[in-house]
Amino acid sequence: MRTRRPVPPSRSAAARARRWLWRRRHLLAAACIGLAAAVTVGALRPPAPPAERVLTVTDDVPAGTVLATADLTMRSVPAGTHPPGVLRELDDALGQPLAVGLPAGTALVPAMLTGPGLAAGAPAGTVVLPVPVADAATARLAQPGQRIDLVAAGTDLTGVPGEAEVVARDVVVLASWEPADGGPLTSGMADVSFLYVAASPGTATVLVGSSAWAPLRAVLNSP
Repeated sequence: MRTRRPVPPSRSAAARARRWLWRRRHLLAAACIGLAAAVTVGALRPPAPPAERVLTVTDDVPAGTVLATADLTMRSVPAGTHPPGVLRELDDALGQPLAVGLPAGTALVPAMLTGPGLAAGAPAGTVVLPVPVADAATARLAQPGQRIDLVAAGTDLTGVPGEAEVVARDVVVLASWEPADGGPLTSGMADVSFLYVAASPGTATVLVGSSAWAPLRAVLNSP
């Protein structure tokens, strides 16, 4: 009688491993395909845009605030998401009065600061103030030195639009600022432009009250 020779342990283990792999070949193939897809997607993903350091306000800041260190923060943002001419150093804004109220996180540009040059261009006996303007296209046409009228759209007690009213005539434009559209650092401001105008103290009071409800509209005067 012939006796069966025992299978070496190494050969038996190899056979079991081959059977295990064969039974799970579909799962292994799917895993390989998934790994290849992940590697391909990672290779095709564009690199993150370079970051830039810009100067922003730390908290909500009202107009007229003389900016101090506690009001300012340097932030890193993706390139191209900030307004043109954005300030990049603390010293660019320290000690400067803010011309317009800003929400927290807004990037600063020179037109937001009153600075000594802005008031120097105002006619004698006038004061300088920022005016929010709803019509950005007209605001772009208002050049420094040009005279404009400012109009408020009237509403009744229910909020229904009514007859418009001229709230300031023949005020002088000194500068303008239009927030960048779609940037994260000017969130909620992209639909409003600002004109910095010189007006008599009485007219300035009317403008402040009228623009507190809604942005005004500018009407360009002929030379």
